[in-house]
Amino acid sequence: MTTFAADLHIHSRFSRATSKGLTVRSLAAWAETKGIGVLGTGDCTHPGWLDEIGRELVEDGSGLLRLRDASGLAAEIPGLADQLNGQLNGQLCGHLAGSARFMLQGEISSIYKRGGKVRKVHNLVYLPTLEAAKSLNQKLAQVGNLASDGRPILGLDSRILLELVLDTHPEAFLVPAHIWTPWFSLFGSMSGFDSVEECYGDLTEHIFAMETGLSSDPGMNWTLSALDSFRMISNSDAHSGEKLAREANLFRGQASFSGIRQALRAHLPGEVQGDCEFLGTVEFFPEEGKYHMDGHRKCNWSMEPGETVANRGLCPVCGKPATLGVLHRVLALADRPQPVQPEGQPGYDSLIPLKEVLSEVLDVGSGSKKVAQEYFRLIATLGPELFILREAQLTDIRRASPVLAEAVERMRAGKVLRKSGYDGEFGVITVFTPEERAEMRHGGRLVAGQAQRGRRRSATAKAPSPEAEAEPEPAPEAPGAAMRPDGLNQAQAAAVYAEPGPTLVLAGPGTGKTHTLIRRVERLLAEGIPADALAVVTFTRRAAGELTERLATLRGPGAPLPLTDTLHALALALWTMRRGQPPVLLSEDAARKLFLESLPEGLSRSERATLFRRHSLARESLTPLDGATADMAAKARAEVDGLKATRNLADFTDLIEFLLDEVRRPGFTPPFTHLLVDEIQDLSTLQLEAVLGLAGSSGDRGGHRDGEGFFAIGDPNQSIYGFRGAAGQVRERLKARWPRLAVLALAENYRSGQGVLDAAQAVLSGTPTPVAPPEPLVLRARPGSACLVELVQAPSARFEAQLIAERARKLLGGTSLTLLDADGPQLAPGDIAVLVRFRGLINPLKFALEQAGLPCSAPEAEVFWEEPRVAAILRVAEKLFGLPAPTAPDSRDDPDDSAADEKAVAVNLPEFLLIQGPRVLPPALRESPPFDRFFWEGPAFRDLCLEFDAHHGWVGLLDWVRLQAGLAELRQAAQKVRIMTLHAAKGLEFEAVFLPALEERILPFARALEEGGEAALAEERRLLYVGMTRAKSSLCLSYALERTLYGRTSPQTPSRLLDSLPLANVRRRQVVERLKTRQTHLSLF
Repeated sequence: MTTFAADLHIHSRFSRATSKGLTVRSLAAWAETKGIGVLGTGDCTHPGWLDEIGRELVEDGSGLLRLRDASGLAAEIPGLADQLNGQLNGQLCGHLAGSARFMLQGEISSIYKRGGKVRKVHNLVYLPTLEAAKSLNQKLAQVGNLASDGRPILGLDSRILLELVLDTHPEAFLVPAHIWTPWFSLFGSMSGFDSVEECYGDLTEHIFAMETGLSSDPGMNWTLSALDSFRMISNSDAHSGEKLAREANLFRGQASFSGIRQALRAHLPGEVQGDCEFLGTVEFFPEEGKYHMDGHRKCNWSMEPGETVANRGLCPVCGKPATLGVLHRVLALADRPQPVQPEGQPGYDSLIPLKEVLSEVLDVGSGSKKVAQEYFRLIATLGPELFILREAQLTDIRRASPVLAEAVERMRAGKVLRKSGYDGEFGVITVFTPEERAEMRHGGRLVAGQAQRGRRRSATAKAPSPEAEAEPEPAPEAPGAAMRPDGLNQAQAAAVYAEPGPTLVLAGPGTGKTHTLIRRVERLLAEGIPADALAVVTFTRRAAGELTERLATLRGPGAPLPLTDTLHALALALWTMRRGQPPVLLSEDAARKLFLESLPEGLSRSERATLFRRHSLARESLTPLDGATADMAAKARAEVDGLKATRNLADFTDLIEFLLDEVRRPGFTPPFTHLLVDEIQDLSTLQLEAVLGLAGSSGDRGGHRDGEGFFAIGDPNQSIYGFRGAAGQVRERLKARWPRLAVLALAENYRSGQGVLDAAQAVLSGTPTPVAPPEPLVLRARPGSACLVELVQAPSARFEAQLIAERARKLLGGTSLTLLDADGPQLAPGDIAVLVRFRGLINPLKFALEQAGLPCSAPEAEVFWEEPRVAAILRVAEKLFGLPAPTAPDSRDDPDDSAADEKAVAVNLPEFLLIQGPRVLPPALRESPPFDRFFWEGPAFRDLCLEFDAHHGWVGLLDWVRLQAGLAELRQAAQKVRIMTLHAAKGLEFEAVFLPALEERILPFARALEEGGEAALAEERRLLYVGMTRAKSSLCLSYALERTLYGRTSPQTPSRLLDSLPLANVRRRQVVERLKTRQTHLSLF
C-alpha cells in the first residue's frame, strides 16, 4: 500500500509577508519537488485565491483537487528545470506531471474577548468541496473583509467559528493551528486558553486533531495527558514554495478528503480505521522554531524558563515583559515529568531542511546560488527532498556527496547541535561543530560519527515551580477614598442612601452612574418598598433592557422587578389604558411627511424642512413659534391633529403631550411612590415637565408629594440633545421647582486615565488651564492609570483614515507574532471605536479599516423585514406556504401587538390574493389598523415589493430573508471595531478611541452654529467631551488639511475646540506622505 506525505497548512500570495511568486501551479511544482502528495491550498477564504483555485484545479471526486493542466510544470521552478534538462537519470521527471493533490484549507485569525481577557487564536479550516468553501466564505464575509488578507482577522469567537464550519458541510472540520505559539494560538502564553474545553465549549468533541507548530513536537505535547486523545499533526505553515514540507504528515493508503479525515479520527472510541492510516509526522527540531525558548528579540536576549521565572517574567535588559516561549508554556500546563506516548498515537521523525544541511556542507548561506544549484542537482539525481532526508540509501547519497551523507546520517540519528529560537527569531540546528567546519574549509576529512549529540532542551527540563511564578500585577487602586465594604465609594453611598426627598445626582462619565442607580433601586426594595411602587425611567430602550437584566441578576429568579422603561413607553401604556387601544405610531419620517403635506404650496423644500424642525423643537421645548411662519405651522398642526384623531395615529411627541395633560389633570395621583430617572439631562422641557408631574409636582400648583421619592441622575456636561429640545440647566430647573432639592456629585472616575480626563475637561471649559468645567464636577482618575493622548495632523482625510487603520491594527497585534509589534495594550476589535460627528464621514474610514484587514462595523439601515407590519405579512405568507419562520424576533415587546398585526392581514386578505404578491395588499387592506397610507408609501413596503420580484415569489423571498436574518445574527455575534457617530457612542466605553475630522465646520458643526449660536457651540464642546471620555487608555484626536465630502474637496483648518487642549500630556504628531507605503510585506517566513 502506498504512503504519502501531506502538508496541510500553507499560505498564498494573498497573505501578508508571503512570496509574490506563490501560484497554484508553482505550489504544485514545489509540492512534488519536496515529496508532498497532498497539499493544503491555503487561504481558501480569500475570494481572489479561491477564484484561482477554481480556474487551475478541478475536483477529482475524492474531496481533493488536481491540476487541470500539468503541462510544463517543471518550468515553475527555473533552477530545477535546468537540472532536469541536463540529467539523464530523470527520477523526478515522472513526479512533475501534476500528481500532487490539493485539499481546500484556510487559516483564520480570531481576535476577541472572552472571560475579560483578549483571546487571539488561529484556526485551520478544511472543506471537501469548492461549493462548501464558497458557502463558508459567504458567512465569514458578514464578519470581516476576506479580500484584505489571505489569513483574515475576524472578531469571531473560536467556538462560533467551529459551529459555522460544522454547519457548512458534514465532513468539514477545524484544527487549532500551532497551538503553543505565544501570541496567536489555543494555548498561547500571551492570549490563549488553559484548556481545549475553555476555548471550544460544548463543541470540543468535534476537535480531533491539533497542529504542533514549528516550536513544539509531539513529544513535548505528550507531557499533557489532556492532549492524549488528539492527533498531533504538523505542517509547514509555508509562506513560499521553498518552505513546503519543513513539517508534514505521513499516511498510508488512498488519498482522499474523507480518508485523511477518518485517519485522524480513527483512534477515537467508536471509530474504525478506514482505507487510509495516519503514520505520524515529520518535524522541525523544535528548537529551530521561532518561539521555542523565552526571550526578547528587541534586546537580543533569550532565556530558559527557569531563568525567566527567577527574573519575574521580565527581560533583564529593558525590564519589559519577555515573550514566554513554547517550552515555558508546555511546562506550565504539563502534568507529566516525562513524555508518555499515548496508546494508538504514532511517532515522529525530526529533520533539518535540505538547504540548511547543504549550507553547512558547502559553508555558504542557505539562500546562496551555490546551495540552490546543489539542491536542484540532488533533487534531479536522487529524488524529492523528503525522500533524500528520510529514505534514500546513504550509499546513494554518498555517491552524490560524501559530506552530505555524513550530515544526513547524523541528522537521522538525532546527533545535532541546537541553538533555540525565541520571540520570533528562528533557532539554528547544525550537524557539524565549529571545529569540523573549520577543518572542512581547509580540506580536512571528517570522521564519521565524530560530532557529539547536542544537548536538547526538551520537555524533560525542570518545570517552573508554582511558588516561583512571577507575581501578578497589583490590582489598580480605586480613586479617592477607600471603597466601603458594600462596594460603594463614599459619594456613591451618599447617593444610594440619600433621604427620599427630591435628589439630583451629578454623575460624570465613568463614575459608576448605572451602578449607583441600580444600588439605589436595590436599597429601596430591600427596605420593603413594593416593586410595583417603583419606576425607573431611561432615555433609551437599550438602557432599559440593560438595567432590567442587571436588576434581575441581583434579585434572583422570580423576584418582582420595578417597571423600567422609557418615558414614551410609559405614556403609550397610559394612552392605551385611557383610550382602550394603542395608537398607530408614526415613524419620524411619516410624521414629517404628514406635516409637510399640510403646509401651503409655494414654500421651497428648504423652507418646509426648516419649518418642520422649528415646529418640532417648539413642541419639545414648550415655546410657541413666532413670526409669519407661526400661523402656517399652527394651521398645519391643526390639520394633522384632525387626521391623527380620525385614524388613531400618534407620533412620539404626541405621547408625551398626552402624558403631560394627564399628570396635570386635577385629581391625578402618581402611580409610583418612587420615581428614578436616568440621564435626566437629555430630557426635553416637555419630557421634564411630564416627569415632574409623575413625581407629584404639578407646576405652580405644587403637588401632594412635592418631589418625595424623586431621584434623578445624569451629567449636564453630557447634555448633547439641544437640537431635539433638551431642557438644559437641569439643576437650576429642579431647584426652582423644589428648593429643598439635594444635589450630590460623583467625580471618582473608574474608566479613563487622568490624561484623557484633563484633555476632555480642558476642551469642555474652553481653556488649557485645568479649571472646573461649567458644572462644578472635576473628574479624578484612579491613581497610576496609564493612558496615551495624541493629536495628529494628516495631510488629507485619506491619510488620516490610513493612520487610524494602521494604529488600530497595531492595537490588535495585527498578524505579527512577536513582541516587537506588541508594545502597549493588546486589544480585541470590540475594544476600539472610531467616533465621528455625522454619518457622512463613516464610509472612507470603514474602507480604510477593511483594507487593513480589520473587522469593523458601521451603522446599518433598518432592514425591511424587521418592520413590525412587514413581519406580520411575512408570517402570514409563511403559514400559507407551510414554511418555518425566517424572520428575526419581532421588534415589538408585546406579543399581543404582533398577533394583532398578523390577524389584521389574515382576516382582511383572502389567500388567493396574498399568493399574487405584496402589491395587491394596499387596496385590500387600505387603512385597516395597523396599516396606513404612510406604510404603503414607505421604504419598508417598497423594499418588500422589490425583493419579492427579485426572488420570484414568496418562497424565494422567504428563503432569502431567512438567510439574511441568520447572517445578521452572525454579524451581531462578531466583535468588531465600531465606527459610529458621537451621539450614538454616548453611554459606551472603549479601551481605545479615535476621533477624526476635528475640523472647523465639522466639529463644531457649521449648521448647528448658524441656527444655535453660542448655545450650539457649547453643545458642540460637550459633544467632543462625550467622545473623549469614552476612552479608557488610548485617545487619538486627529484632523486633516484636506477633505472630500459629498464630492467636494476643500482645504480644512483644525477645530477651534482643539485650541484649549493642554500642552502637557498630549503628544502632537504629523502624518507624512510615506505612510502610503507602510502596508507592505514585512518579511518572508
